[in-house]
Amino acid sequence: MKKLIAFIFVGFAGAASAQQINLNSQYLFNEMMVNPGATGIKDYIPIQLNYRKQWANFPGSPTTQFLTCNSSVAENFGIGGSVFNDVSGPSRRTGFNFNGAYHLRLDQKRDHILSMGLGVSLTQHLIDVNKLTTYLPDDPAVQRGYNNQMVPDANFGVFYHYKNKAYAGLSAYNLVQLNRDLYNFELPFPNTLVRTYYFFGGYNFDLSEKFILRTSTLVQGIETGTVQFDVSAIAEFKKVVWLGGSYRHTDAVVIMAGGQVGPFKFGYSYDYTLSDIGNYSNGSHEVFLELQLPKSGSSARTPWLKRNRIYSPKTK
Repeated sequence: MKKLIAFIFVGFAGAASAQQINLNSQYLFNEMMVNPGATGIKDYIPIQLNYRKQWANFPGSPTTQFLTCNSSVAENFGIGGSVFNDVSGPSRRTGFNFNGAYHLRLDQKRDHILSMGLGVSLTQHLIDVNKLTTYLPDDPAVQRGYNNQMVPDANFGVFYHYKNKAYAGLSAYNLVQLNRDLYNFELPFPNTLVRTYYFFGGYNFDLSEKFILRTSTLVQGIETGTVQFDVSAIAEFKKVVWLGGSYRHTDAVVIMAGGQVGPFKFGYSYDYTLSDIGNYSNGSHEVFLELQLPKSGSSARTPWLKRNRIYSPKTK
């Protein structure tokens, strides 16, 4: 019975191998979650709470929550971190990431910045036995056949940023790939998180004084051989409201909308699933809420404060 249950878990992990890192459709609003080099790159302190329900109405579908915050702490350094909870069927991953980044100024005006970031993570893998149905009631292979462990790992990223116009970066996650028998089965069940690589870039086009077109792309490659890419475009009006969409190759078409009121930014996205699982689910929903805090001595460059000052023609 132990081997049978082990094979079930291995199969479940293999089916999920294409989603090594928590999936996020609104990644362009939280660059640090894709590249640790983006830590502290903004002129304000963003504190963001995100909730995602993937494949709604599908039994055991993934549900993810995370809270992030990052800021510059000196002239050329940034720190940040996140806590996350990812539930999929009977399994759950809970943990945190801590990032540090060095910002290399390529010009005196600080228009061009090249950042290098390093992150460390600690993840606890859990199995909820109450969500498992076995042939034998209170099967000891289920009741005692797992061993929750904390698994450390590391991430690295290089990120280039030009004003508020363009950005691009390369990052790698799960660098350590520490193998552990997570559930203490007779059949070894190692940590299945393998190295994942990201290319992330975008450009913002000023269409007029009121409209901005924000474009971005995200390419994800996993050492298991899986490659996936997203392309996104969002039209923003007066930096107050936006509407746009995204295409995730062979997986989903995404609609995104949101806005900003004072220091609060919020957004919603809906994924229309293109794969066969779309026949059994109602798509995916994601919402985020972000609080933007001004940095000491630089509040004039905080977006919502700057927008409230544009009534003066002398304001720059």
